[in-house]
Amino acid sequence: PRRLLVGAPWDGDRQGDVYKCRVGPPNATCAKANLGSAAPWLVPIPGHSVHLGMTLLDSKDGGFVACAPLWSQECGTSVFSTGICARLDGDLRPVGTIAPTAQRCSTYMDIVIVLDGSNSIYPWYEVQNFLSNILGKFFIGPGQIQVGVLQYGERAVHEWVLGRYRTAQEVVEAARNISRQEGRETRTAFAIRRAWWAPGAETGIGAGVRTGTG
Repeated sequence: PRRLLVGAPWDGDRQGDVYKCRVGPPNATCAKANLGSAAPWLVPIPGHSVHLGMTLLDSKDGGFVACAPLWSQECGTSVFSTGICARLDGDLRPVGTIAPTAQRCSTYMDIVIVLDGSNSIYPWYEVQNFLSNILGKFFIGPGQIQVGVLQYGERAVHEWVLGRYRTAQEVVEAARNISRQEGRETRTAFAIRRAWWAPGAETGIGAGVRTGTG
């Protein structure tokens, strides 16, 4: 059956999407691609429109290219509207991205905070306040800063790994819920070695250390 590809740049509060419609039979229906769910990297920054589907092009492999001219890239306090195009196969599934102007943010960094949870640290709520204050200042998000926390005493345990939380608000909330491990030993060097090989790290780790003697 013949099908018609339709761009809907105002769909979903101007996020935009693509529809595939049957042509010819009575009561023909259209299927939405739901590209925001299929490709999270197309989801706009909250409060920003992208107008995906503003431009549609055939590709030689039987698929299509759908462009979002207002897709934006957030870097720290700056927002760059670079635009982005998604390559789709014949079933409207995203298979790649065309974004020649998109660049890695200068704020890109992996940070693992090494947190002393032994008996030498007291009171614990001050540690939680310290975490909340410092984490709230980071530009946390995909392509920017990723934060992990490793707590140690006699053992070294990753409270969460890099990339698990995608916003500063999520990280701060997780930090408030960390309970103290306790223990009579303070194995700082061992913990730093564990943090250096943190799961999810792409490059070298910046490790912040919180220790004390009571």
